[in-house]
Amino acid sequence: MSSPRDEMNALLNGAIDVATDLLAEHSEFAPFAMAMASEDGEIFHIEPDEDEADDGASDEVILAALYGGLRESVGEGRWRAIAVCADVTLEGDDGEPITSAILVRLEHEGEAPVSCTVPYEIGEETVELSDELLAEPGEAHVFVTETPPN
Repeated sequence: MSSPRDEMNALLNGAIDVATDLLAEHSEFAPFAMAMASEDGEIFHIEPDEDEADDGASDEVILAALYGGLRESVGEGRWRAIAVCADVTLEGDDGEPITSAILVRLEHEGEAPVSCTVPYEIGEETVELSDELLAEPGEAHVFVTETPPN
């Protein structure tokens, strides 16, 4: 059996792969999630409802909906680990945009949450990911005992 850290790494790699494919195809992407099934460890890609994505909903609205759905599914025992992925812009100390990045927030029922950021650049034919993956302690949004504020 895999360790929680191994399972989180599998979700991280899956989320980065999906995000990179979406960036290559559309040069941006709406937030989405990856979830690992409690029963067998199978990984699923979860996209926002078409209504939310098509109505031009903000990333915050889409993220809130994704987190709400994931919390409900975790409460039912469906997932043991999740990754929520968003396309973000990193800013410098002066508040000016520096670079675009893939943000992956990882949570596992048996491990502390982690937030990972991978800067990227879109070239003429490919998406170039930075060699620098920034990881820091994250915040629980799904594996929580009470609903966090939005």
